[in-house]
Amino acid sequence: METLETTKKFDELVIVKVRTSTLIDKSCMDWLALDEHSFNNIGKQVTALSDKGMAVAIVSSGAIATGYAYSHEKRTHETRQDTIEKQRMACLGQTTLMSYWQNALKSKLVGQLLFTKRELESPEGVELRTVTTRLFERGDIAIANENDALSHEEISFGDNDTLAARFAILLHKSGLFKRTRLIILSDIDGVYEDINDHHTVITTIDDTGKYQHIARGTGSANGTGGMASKFKAAKIATEHGVEMYIANGCTEWAIERALNGKIGTHFTAKTN
Repeated sequence: METLETTKKFDELVIVKVRTSTLIDKSCMDWLALDEHSFNNIGKQVTALSDKGMAVAIVSSGAIATGYAYSHEKRTHETRQDTIEKQRMACLGQTTLMSYWQNALKSKLVGQLLFTKRELESPEGVELRTVTTRLFERGDIAIANENDALSHEEISFGDNDTLAARFAILLHKSGLFKRTRLIILSDIDGVYEDINDHHTVITTIDDTGKYQHIARGTGSANGTGGMASKFKAAKIATEHGVEMYIANGCTEWAIERALNGKIGTHFTAKTN
């Protein structure tokens, strides 16, 4: 494992992936609006982890939805199929999305990292890792996201669950973290044994292959990540030594409770 000798080492890295549906105000039926309470709820949790000395980054979906909220334009079937229009909305939404995160993380300096699959999987990934770890050294919070304004099919991750897993692996390979954990905050309580019974959350999954019958679904109208993408991310992450969790992002102190095994589903990492 490659190690950056000149960089501070951390006991733990936590990557928090937040999906669009967690960040929008669900009471607004005819247009998209952001839910400030959700941002603040996640922000206080991330701040608490950082204050404990952990390295923390947020992988935030929501740029396109924020663009619609900012522009007050309604989404239609036609605009959902229009790649250029989605890129336009991402351009409009990034600044506002970051301002919400800055307000939610008010006691921290917040840095934005935008990249595509091309940057993450090329030699430039080393540079991405270097600048991210410098943010961690200074106690800053990194807000990472796919560069939707420039992404297209050839260089797109397709969903931010996969992006978050690849990002976590890139950082984990640095050798700077004794433990790396990825938590996906969603609108579900975890992986259900019975999709029709939300009391059947599977607390621990050691082998994603045993649960492929559950790994179905393509996500909500406001996001691209369903259960299939979460299992794909879990398989990628755990095979590279990164633990993964799924928990309901609307739950108070969901991150801490999930990491402590109180709620959600834990995908254990493979050991070499």
